[in-house]
Amino acid sequence: MSNSLLQRYVLVLLAVVLSVVVLYFTRDLFILLFVSGIFAFLLLPLCRAIERTGAPRWLSALLSCTLMVATVFGLFWFLGWQYSRFGEDLPALQRSINDRFLDLQRYVQQQIHVSRRDQLEWMTKQMNGAADSGGQVAVSIFSFTGAVLAKLVVIPVFTFLLLVLKDKFRTFFQQLSEDHSDTILHLVVKISVLSRKYLKGVLTVIVILAVLNTTGFLILGLKYAVLLGITTALLNIVPYVGVLIGSLLPAAIALLTKDSAMYAVGAIGVCVFTQFLENNFITPKIVGSSVSINPLASIVALLAGGMLWGVAGLILAIPFTGMLKILCDEVPGLKPWGFLIGEERVYAQAERIHIPFIGRKKEVPAKAPTTSVPKPPEP
Repeated sequence: MSNSLLQRYVLVLLAVVLSVVVLYFTRDLFILLFVSGIFAFLLLPLCRAIERTGAPRWLSALLSCTLMVATVFGLFWFLGWQYSRFGEDLPALQRSINDRFLDLQRYVQQQIHVSRRDQLEWMTKQMNGAADSGGQVAVSIFSFTGAVLAKLVVIPVFTFLLLVLKDKFRTFFQQLSEDHSDTILHLVVKISVLSRKYLKGVLTVIVILAVLNTTGFLILGLKYAVLLGITTALLNIVPYVGVLIGSLLPAAIALLTKDSAMYAVGAIGVCVFTQFLENNFITPKIVGSSVSINPLASIVALLAGGMLWGVAGLILAIPFTGMLKILCDEVPGLKPWGFLIGEERVYAQAERIHIPFIGRKKEVPAKAPTTSVPKPPEP
């Protein structure tokens, strides 16, 4: 191995290690900036449309952020109202859980010949061990919820400032290019287009899945069908893990509220059917190739995001990796990495996404030379 190649390897490894360290220890700031940037990209067309009516920029940014806050709080209020109704039925659900537990004890005693006393001793031992870890999990969940609520207050402020100062950022990215070719600005515009397309597609898919899941649960006659349908659709934001949890929740409610276990099988069938439609028809049609990441890269991104940023990392891992792929596709030395994490069938399609050229001439393909072919002699 030559010295230049070894030096390049060491520099790349050092850059990766330092990036991971910075992303871990400054995760709160990066999460705020990343989420605010995505919302700013999403609200940018609305902000421009309000500006074209003659409104000042600060007013258009304020109205756009107010609409975003109203939509998010409206969704939270609806979910809170649904969960409050669910909480009123918890005593009945607890009695149902006790009945199902007694039925399970009888089945184990008859089939495996284990007495109820031995079963209770084993369950008590397992519950004592789970209580210690469960307390830690509960503390982490409450701390995460409090951190999320604190960040939700700051995100609209950051989004408002990003929309107001968009011209300053445009000039900043133009000045970063030493040859004044607007390459960095073009890259940022491409990332903004991807973020906007990805968010719109994900929100549309969530709405469609919520309607399909709710319809299926209503046909089965499950209680809390609307709540289960919306919750299952929202959990779909986290790939793989969210789908599994979202399928177990309606099955558990069906086991607790229905007399037959076939309702639980039917609830899982509804989730499997909607996931089949989502993976093969809905997402390819709506989201398309906005985030063309292969399954292996998606799983690695989810694991890395979860280890670095926790639950927020699981949610933001896929869009962050998609933006990283765009960066790799634009930088000549990183194109092999973009090909490695992307899907091969979408890799060629990504070049056909229309991105406006800013500050540089649009290359016009040269016409192919025409050669005159002599006509065959007439008979």
